[in-house]
Amino acid sequence: MTDLETLQECRMATMEEKALSKQLDRLRLICGPQGVASQALEIAGDRKTNNSQAASIQRLEGLIEQLSKKREENLEIIQRAEAVISRIIARRDRVVIRYYYVEGQSEYEIADEMDVSRQWVNQRRSVVIDTIARNKKISRDGQNILI
Repeated sequence: MTDLETLQECRMATMEEKALSKQLDRLRLICGPQGVASQALEIAGDRKTNNSQAASIQRLEGLIEQLSKKREENLEIIQRAEAVISRIIARRDRVVIRYYYVEGQSEYEIADEMDVSRQWVNQRRSVVIDTIARNKKISRDGQNILI
């Protein structure tokens, strides 16, 4: 697997995890307060139920388990991506790549967090990704982008 494929795999895994988290948050809103949830579980009994509250609780438990497994799977992917990122010399370039590929942030979110323009984020990400894709060291202001 190339370095670029590693970063892309990491972003996809992160986005999947974020999607599961959003589903989980929405379902938690439906399930209501903890007291209602535990009552619904008692009604569910053997896990086959027509009670919508109990069914929501069961789905919530399933999503929690899925998210937990996904996070475990993602640890190895993130470690491989971090190894690629650690070879980027410029700290700000590392931050952009980490936020985008490991944290799953959009260019707008990164720009806001770093107090720069979205165009700057896009340019830096493009330059670094092109360099990684070519697997070469290139010079920028007298410095190499990759170690």
